[in-house]
Amino acid sequence: MVHEIPIKPRKRWEIIFEENARWRCGVYVPERSARSEVKYIERHDAPELFLLIRGRIVLLLSKDGRSIVEKPMEEGKIYIVEEWHNAYRPGGCEGVALVIERMDIKTEYVKIGTS
Repeated sequence: MVHEIPIKPRKRWEIIFEENARWRCGVYVPERSARSEVKYIERHDAPELFLLIRGRIVLLLSKDGRSIVEKPMEEGKIYIVEEWHNAYRPGGCEGVALVIERMDIKTEYVKIGTS
């Protein structure tokens, strides 16, 4: 069986496929358009896979939950994220990513500054 799923994002996070409560994939469109608009970062107890489908997305990454590095995503590269993270679309441009993650993840959040 083959499932063909058109990528037509309608919201920030939309799950498009799940497999027997083990893993899921979804389409992610960051809602923020600048680093200064991002108020929190999150960390899961399992890695997530990000793949830029189209447009521009900047990942915000932090090993310690305080010091943040901006990492512009590139098409054709897979990003395995295991640390604190969030993302934005520069200037509100188009930005769509595919995300694959485990179903049973636990998530922590930490508030960040705008510097």
